[in-house]
Amino acid sequence: MPPGAPPHPQKSASEGDWAPFKSEVHFQLADLIYRRAELSASNINLLLKLWAESMSPFDTPAPFRSQADIHASIDSSVLGDVPWQCLETAVPEGISKDAPSWMQKSYEVWYRDPEAVVSAMLSNPDLQGQFDLRPFVDMNADSTRRWSNVMSGNIARRRSVSRFSCF
Repeated sequence: MPPGAPPHPQKSASEGDWAPFKSEVHFQLADLIYRRAELSASNINLLLKLWAESMSPFDTPAPFRSQADIHASIDSSVLGDVPWQCLETAVPEGISKDAPSWMQKSYEVWYRDPEAVVSAMLSNPDLQGQFDLRPFVDMNADSTRRWSNVMSGNIARRRSVSRFSCF
């Protein structure tokens, strides 16, 4: 786009469209279970089992069948046009037969390109003003540095326009 040109109009969901979730309540429940409470798969399944049992007299199902059902809904969420990619690890050549079993297997790692995901998030008008992009130094109570956030790292600090904005 030429400098100063307005951004392309954003596509937005119609009012009441919570796809791929059935409703706003389903979305909020998935958000609570997956992001806020970070429940384990076994705890999610137990919660949904108890929910289904409590609703059986009313002939109403729980909002999800299992943790796999929740994860499938989350995974089917559209994230712009950022596709899933697969990285397959390989067993290193010459690995000892005494190496742990996990080192003797190959694995599939499914991910979306982090740079493309962040670009999509930053271009989303619904998230404007929701990110604090300033680098910072995070200290524990005992005055030791805590390394838990990408913006608290040295790379963010070194690449910032002004180091004084870090404190």
